[in-house]
Amino acid sequence: MTARVATTEPPRQTIYTEAMEVFHRAADLIGLDRRVRMELEEPDYEHIFYVTVKLHTRLTPLPASEQPKYKDLPDSELLPDGLEPLLDGSFVFKRRALINANIAMRDGVVRLKGKGLYKVLPGRPERFKAYRVQHNQARGPYKGGIRYHQDVSLDLFKVLAAEMTWKTAIADVPFGGGKGGIKVDPRSLSSEELEALTLRYMYRMKPLIGPNLDIPAPDVGTDGAIMGLLLRQFTDGERERHALRGVVTGKDTRIGGSEGRVKATGQGLAYCIQEWYADRGATPAGARFVLQGFGNVGSNAAEILAGMGARLLAVNDAGGTIYNPNGIDIGDLVSYVYDNPSNLRRTVAGYPKAQQIAKNDLWDIDADICVPAALGGEITGPVAERLKVKLVAEGANGPTTPEGDRVLAKRGIELIPDIIGNAGGVTVSYYEWIQNKRMEHWSETEVNGRLEQAIKSNYRIIRDIARNTPRRTATHNSQRYCIGREIDMRTAAMVLALKRIEAHYQLEGFSQ
Repeated sequence: MTARVATTEPPRQTIYTEAMEVFHRAADLIGLDRRVRMELEEPDYEHIFYVTVKLHTRLTPLPASEQPKYKDLPDSELLPDGLEPLLDGSFVFKRRALINANIAMRDGVVRLKGKGLYKVLPGRPERFKAYRVQHNQARGPYKGGIRYHQDVSLDLFKVLAAEMTWKTAIADVPFGGGKGGIKVDPRSLSSEELEALTLRYMYRMKPLIGPNLDIPAPDVGTDGAIMGLLLRQFTDGERERHALRGVVTGKDTRIGGSEGRVKATGQGLAYCIQEWYADRGATPAGARFVLQGFGNVGSNAAEILAGMGARLLAVNDAGGTIYNPNGIDIGDLVSYVYDNPSNLRRTVAGYPKAQQIAKNDLWDIDADICVPAALGGEITGPVAERLKVKLVAEGANGPTTPEGDRVLAKRGIELIPDIIGNAGGVTVSYYEWIQNKRMEHWSETEVNGRLEQAIKSNYRIIRDIARNTPRRTATHNSQRYCIGREIDMRTAAMVLALKRIEAHYQLEGFSQ
């Protein structure tokens, strides 16, 4: 009989294990209780399920090699608003397109007047992979966004759900962490298909969530309109449907949303930057910044910083990169991206009042602040080596890699970490949830006043932890959180989160 020799293999490195490095570093520093550590190392629940939707008939551009066969095909005339353009150049065919239509078709090919030849692809059912990860609820209901993106995965949602656990603790709102979404490029679907997918997603997810259990919100690829659909599907048929308004946040203000919620993440980041300058006896006025990402967070942060007197030099998004050394008019850029019907990709690319540059050139621009507000993992070690800024203010989730962190520290570039930098969104989501519970509606002035106090006080606590300067002031108390030594800002933010979470386990104990 041959004895089996046990081998110990190192754990497989994933984006989740990489993201948890700062957790373990902070846990070691504070001597986090071993059982609490185990509770937080992995999510409570990882849900994977599938959502099916019937896709509509499409008209897709006919390949050039096949077009000569149909050179004599006459034009077809269809009702223009019955064809919805998609990013890939195809059209979704809606039934109203047939009203007073004049169609000439051969082999499933039609010629659209002024557009060219298209192949008709009949509608079909499609299956999409969906997720909801619930990380921890020690401090309150799970809380986190819904992301529609083609590159999502279980590991990514584990990362994002854990970040929500830390973020809600840092913001000191009574929530835990969750995250979910669908593996889909929302720009590949028509508005009606996106609605059907959203409603079916909530139909499948309804047993997992609730206003006191798990509360979704917008994230990449979703917005207030999607939240409205989720709310309708969840409350449909319920006797006390208005008592359930708080099941999602980030809604339109006309259906229970909060004033200031759309801009909240960008507003919170701007407050952090303002506080960073105030600590140095200055203001953001005259500061130059470069921006990655021009979605909700990036565009709103840019507008707010410009209102404080800062100047935007360059913007990168998924479509391209633009640069103007004299500054970019943000209001005009917003109109170009979001109010221009021909800009289907909603991209800054092609903006006529700035020069087009390569993405790699963004990192070489001499500025004061870099605001990464797109997707994760963008500020790598090599990128951090090239940056010519004093401050990186993270608007995205996890935009800087661990290697990037080390390079920034080595070069003396300061950091506002994501879990305080973009905590404005979940903070105002909490205010929305409270307003829904009380059936109230606060003014934007009240919301922003509360947000400014919350963000700046917690930022000051993190700064004190990093500098090891425990103190109690009229606005904040860092005495119970400092650990007796100086640490970096990202680790300091995690220390604050873990100490607040650990207190719940210490004082409440563990259910049996």
